[in-house]
Amino acid sequence: MKIRSIVYIIFLFVLSMQAQRQSILETPEEVTGYHMIPQEKMFIHYNTSLLFVGEYLYYNVYNFTTDDNLLSSISKIAYVVLVNEKGKSVFKHKIKLDKGLGQGDFFVPVSIPSGNYKLIGYTQWMLNTEGSFFEGDISILNPYQVDQDVILSKNDSLINPVAKELKKTSHKEVDANIKSTIKLSSDYETYKKRTRVELAIENESLEGGTFSISVRRKEVFKNTNVFTSKEFLDKYTDISKKLNLSPGSSVFLPEMRGELIYGKIIPKEPSFTVSDQNIALSMPGKSSDIKIVSTDKEGNFVFNLNNRNIKNQIWIEVFEEGRENYNIVIDEIPEIDYKNLEFYKFKISKSLKDYIEKRSVHNQIETNFYSVKPDTIKQPDFVLPFYGNKEIETYVLDDYTRFKTVRETILEIVDGVWIKKDNNNKSVFGVRTNYPEQKKDNFPLLLIVDDVIVQHHEDVIAYSASKIKSIGYIKDRYYLGTRVFDGVIIIKTIEEDFFNALNYSSDSPVVLADLQDDKQYFGQQYDKDKIYSRIPDYRYQLLWRPNFTINKKKTNITFFTSDVVGDFEVSLEGFTTNGIPVSIKKNISVE
Repeated sequence: MKIRSIVYIIFLFVLSMQAQRQSILETPEEVTGYHMIPQEKMFIHYNTSLLFVGEYLYYNVYNFTTDDNLLSSISKIAYVVLVNEKGKSVFKHKIKLDKGLGQGDFFVPVSIPSGNYKLIGYTQWMLNTEGSFFEGDISILNPYQVDQDVILSKNDSLINPVAKELKKTSHKEVDANIKSTIKLSSDYETYKKRTRVELAIENESLEGGTFSISVRRKEVFKNTNVFTSKEFLDKYTDISKKLNLSPGSSVFLPEMRGELIYGKIIPKEPSFTVSDQNIALSMPGKSSDIKIVSTDKEGNFVFNLNNRNIKNQIWIEVFEEGRENYNIVIDEIPEIDYKNLEFYKFKISKSLKDYIEKRSVHNQIETNFYSVKPDTIKQPDFVLPFYGNKEIETYVLDDYTRFKTVRETILEIVDGVWIKKDNNNKSVFGVRTNYPEQKKDNFPLLLIVDDVIVQHHEDVIAYSASKIKSIGYIKDRYYLGTRVFDGVIIIKTIEEDFFNALNYSSDSPVVLADLQDDKQYFGQQYDKDKIYSRIPDYRYQLLWRPNFTINKKKTNITFFTSDVVGDFEVSLEGFTTNGIPVSIKKNISVE
């Protein structure tokens, strides 16, 4: 394990010097390092293979190494994409992986047409092996669109094909992995509306593991089955090995330290150089971050984001004089080839019209009452600000007499900061740093407003002081990537809308793909909370719990039924700590 860790460090050090998404293996040693890092494979447990508009797709990601079938600690980012039969993406999610595990969800809007789709999952590291990405079939039914020819069958024999079989379905568990020592049971087989259900998960061998569980109304349609963990292990046992590469070959890097954002600067005139240009990134929010990197000889650059928050906007700009001479292009998500995908052909008949209308009404009611049944985002661990533990002296302006202008405010209130003229006779901020004897170095000051770098100091100086909440500064010399600064000024506006109010369009924010955060999904309660007694409850998804561990002999999970009657499927998927798949399904009834 120690040798592998050393290989990781050497491998990343060499490749971090190259900013393109695919990097060149220059030497035999780099090729050896590449082959010593195991490849990955991914399983996604998703709650259903059929979704109506107004419903949620829930999914749980398990990322493994192929050499030992254990959860991978290599990649920190996974990609989950839903694509249609034309290969066009419906959504692209980035998933934060913690020791190989992640989760996400997607609300199906009315803009998505009825049809057949594929749920795709992969890491950037997996792109070095053909056919290693995860794929699962999902069908979507949009009852609000007029044209249903894609899924409409002319054969009325499709009337309620599953419902006829449910009466014969055993309520006993069906274990897809006979060797599993984990058992699933419920306190009863049949339940009334809005009653408590208790599931018991028994772990006979006391072998731990991580699992996800779904309880959902069984479909009256003939839809494809959800891909199971046992089927995954069987299908991906013999993933083709990585290509036998040699010096000069290109490979995709593993995102081992966080989310990699690739980009390139494009000069507006051929005479403008693209090499060794400083590029600044600002990431507003609670986990705010500031970074500066340099471009390579082709104008490529790459940022590593360790703690991106739920905000999808970042600011990227050339941090140089003449920055208006360049355009920036972002290459955010590594794409894969979807042309060989084979889609399940989901069909409906006109005979199911009444059921479709009823379920659509139920979904509309649930959507309208979402505000009283919200999911909650798990709060992330505390993250140090970009300046680390450096001491910052902050002036909250409401604690002082307010002045009309920023210039007056700096002069009368903020001790240690002043406004001066630079070599171009422009007004800029200055800080009395702890290094007065080195002023001859003439390092600039770093100005941050609402967590974003501001290079035009005059825009801030001309801003209304009444809109500013606080002004803080750091007196220490600050090193950021390839640049050195004599002090940092950090300004917060009251509404945190400096760039909107100023119509700051020179460097519009880049909108990144959704980075899914861990959630605590809403659990309906009826034995304690009386406030729900008068609220409609038309949940078809009674329970979704991702990433829970089982490390004791018996684990109990409780939930409540809704006003929807019929047969429900309990699906437990996951893997033990030794990589053994567990796939258990059980039926319960609500009447």
